[in-house]
Amino acid sequence: MKIAWSVKVPQGAKLKVKDGEKVEIGDIIYEFHENVIERLPLMGWQKLNSNEKKTVLQGIVKRNLVKDEILKKGSFFSNITLKSPGAGKCLGVDEFGNIELESEKDEKYFSPISAKKVRVEDDKIIFELKGVEFECDGVNQFKTWGDFSGLVVDDLEQISSLQNGQVVLIKENIDVAIKAEAVGASGLILVNLIKAKDFDDCDIPIVTMKEDEVNKLIKFVGEKTVKIWLNASSSKVLVVLE
Repeated sequence: MKIAWSVKVPQGAKLKVKDGEKVEIGDIIYEFHENVIERLPLMGWQKLNSNEKKTVLQGIVKRNLVKDEILKKGSFFSNITLKSPGAGKCLGVDEFGNIELESEKDEKYFSPISAKKVRVEDDKIIFELKGVEFECDGVNQFKTWGDFSGLVVDDLEQISSLQNGQVVLIKENIDVAIKAEAVGASGLILVNLIKAKDFDDCDIPIVTMKEDEVNKLIKFVGEKTVKIWLNASSSKVLVVLE
């Protein structure tokens, strides 16, 4: 069956794909460039007199500073040393003693999935995929793409074989579930485990599924490794076959 997955495009981003195009894993979907201004406390600034402040500003404004760069050395007359608390182009120091630093930020979003065709709309890109959706219940609010081979992890000895990016099935063993999250699993599908409070500190998507749904999932995947979208916030498990 056909399923759809969408990516929201930030305002001001430059699209790198066109409507109807094929997309491969790792392709750049969008990118954007922006200038970011940080205001960081400049320790010692408020202890300087007006002439010292003027001298320091003449030496740093419009310059590109690096973190911990010495802006003023202590001397016999003034033992105050100033160091830049961050990096960027100096715009000045405000009345509260915060140095204003401007830096450039580049961000690229790489496709986590391949698709034979995408649809480009006003603020999102929709991936048209072949796959199936399974019922689940979200334990937390996280979501991710991962690799899934139907692997059932049921003892601690299997934990060492887990690879980053894997979504794994765990039945009944709470200790294995907690350990799997710690060693790099990208998501967990729990079977017959309903103690959601045990996973309050986990920062990967975790869902619970009924055993009959899990059996359907394993049968559907077979012996392949597929891409799976685990969305605990909306209680969705999407398996992609492209």
